[in-house]
Amino acid sequence: MTELFGEITRVGAGLDLRFERILATDVDDLWSALTDPERLARWMNVYTGDLALGGTWHALLDDGSDYAVGIVTACDPPRSFTTSWHAIEEQPTVLTVTVDAVPEGARLTLVHEGVQSIYYGPGWQTYLEQLDDYLGAAATSVTDPDRVAGVAWDVRYSALRPVWDARYGAMRQPPVE
Repeated sequence: MTELFGEITRVGAGLDLRFERILATDVDDLWSALTDPERLARWMNVYTGDLALGGTWHALLDDGSDYAVGIVTACDPPRSFTTSWHAIEEQPTVLTVTVDAVPEGARLTLVHEGVQSIYYGPGWQTYLEQLDDYLGAAATSVTDPDRVAGVAWDVRYSALRPVWDARYGAMRQPPVE
């Protein structure tokens, strides 16, 4: 059975997603993996621009075109940043990333607010599993025991999609009394 580790909450017409990862590294290394474009490309995607306060960034598709852009609206290195997240042809959303030290290493908390698309759940889980592969998940981090490390992003996303779709579907059901 596929293990999901994100939380989803309906807020108005949108959705808020929350993910937590405990990584076997320190705060500074995790911060670097989240904000250094060269390191981001190793586990997530190619980014250009500046992930510092007031900086503008671009997330690129394989053909070099933008798939999302944003402006960093708050930044407290190496602890947190907040950025607008504007995927092309979607309404802008807000992404907040927090990093703190825990006994097992460093905890990453990612909150994506105002999401309109159901595809973000499996997408973020897939990216964060790639971060687990890159930095190492701590023993206390929730992981999917059936997942094969290093599997291609699109293969893993396709496996997660139906499980996340079922989770979204359950949110649309009226409560059982």
